[in-house]
Amino acid sequence: MLAAASRGFERMTGGEFVRLISDDSDDRPVLIAVRQDGSRVGTAGLSEGTRDQLFLALRLAALTIRRQAGAVLPLVLDDVLMTSDDRRATLMLQALADHAQGGQVIVFTHHRHLLELARAVLDDSALATITL
Repeated sequence: MLAAASRGFERMTGGEFVRLISDDSDDRPVLIAVRQDGSRVGTAGLSEGTRDQLFLALRLAALTIRRQAGAVLPLVLDDVLMTSDDRRATLMLQALADHAQGGQVIVFTHHRHLLELARAVLDDSALATITL
């Protein structure tokens, strides 16, 4: 799971973080993000937006593992992109669209600019929108 989450996290951060590792040196293991330059950052040292990307990468990795075991589960997210800048939101939307090729992904948002980003970067076959 850590390898799959690492790939997703690297993708969603535009390569700023290249992998995730587990530090098991204490009684309680912690997750560490490794930057391109090799420096290491604990989750508490990440910005809110980067933590949201990390958590999404972990969710997608877990769902992918479940999918490979035969359980195709839907993914429903509410404003998961609101803490990301447009560049990273675009990368996250692309990752979600890729994940949706094997299942259902629903993203709720009240941020209209995110809908415009999605329309700009995703193929019409990968995006269906409903405005309430």
